[in-house]
Formats: sequence, structure tokens, C-alpha cells
Amino acid sequence: MIKAADLENEFFIVLIPGKELVETASQVQKIVSEHYNLYPDQIYPQLHITIDRIEKKKAERAREILAEKVKEFGKIEIEVDRFSCIKFSDQHQLVLEVNETESLQKFSEAVHQSLAAEGISTIENHEEWMFHITIISNIFAENPIPVDELTEICLFMEGMSRPLSAAAEKMEIWRPTLDPGEKVIASFILN
Repeated sequence: MIKAADLENEFFIVLIPGKELVETASQVQKIVSEHYNLYPDQIYPQLHITIDRIEKKKAERAREILAEKVKEFGKIEIEVDRFSCIKFSDQHQLVLEVNETESLQKFSEAVHQSLAAEGISTIENHEEWMFHITIISNIFAENPIPVDELTEICLFMEGMSRPLSAAAEKMEIWRPTLDPGEKVIASFILN
């Protein structure tokens, strides 16, 4: 079982998929977010795939390691094919399941091994990691969706098929915040 994130002490390593993949997901995110006024200031969570979590204090070393890893890999294919409903800390979230393409699997494994070797990654059982793109969740919502309604939306969308694929555009280290100016600690362009 993967432990819940410790927002006080952890940063996130994320992949940003190409536009053609996030467009559809963004539409769903926007419709639901506007209906519930989840983010009154209209800053929506940026759609991403978390591939690892790291100790905040070791972000500088992580940046150096990631800069090296990016050079070793070519294109990272991201494929999604269905909406899924997952439960985190007693709340449902609507996500797009991300298929484990060979390039994504090899890249995230290599990144994790390098970070784990220096005690930077906070994920102990990385092989259980489930790649996904969160579309709707109450995590950063100013006006959270009532739990029963969130569950209903989630179950309604569950299994709905939306096959899409795109290469990952960037890998970034993020602070756990919605603020675009605050969030990105480091950014790497992917081939």
C-alpha cells in the first residue's frame, strides 16, 4: 500500500502530458469545477502524472539527478484509455488511468532507482505505484464537492472509455500548491 503524501515534507515529481491528451480531460475538469465552483479564482489543478515523491530538503540533489536522467531517455509515451474512480484518504477521486507504456515504465523506474539510491525518494514500494491523472478531487478545492455527490460523479464516469495518447512534454518538481508561481521548483523539457 502506498502511503498518502506528506504535504509538509514532500515534493512531487510529475510528468506533463502533451496538449492533445489533456484537452479532453481539461474539459471534464472544467465542467465539474465550474458547476461546483471548486476554484473561485479559476486556477485549476494542472493535469499531470505523479511518478515519484521526494524529501523536500533534498530537492536540489534531486534536480541534479533528474537533469541527468532526462538526457538518457528519448520520447516517453503516455496513453490513457478510461476514467476510473479511486479512493484516497476516504474520498473518491475521478482519474484517468494511465497505461504502463514501456517508455513510461522504464523512465519512471530509472528515475525512482536513482532517487532511492541516495535516499531522496519517499516511496518505499514503487512497484505498486499506479499511474493516473487526477481530474476531479477535493484536495485543493476551496468549495469541496459533498462526498456523496463526488462519489456519484465518480461512479457515473467510472469505466467510460477515452483512448488518447501523447508524449510527455516536461518533467517537473512541484510543491503541493495550486499557485502557478509557487508550484514549479524545477522543469525539464523532454524529447
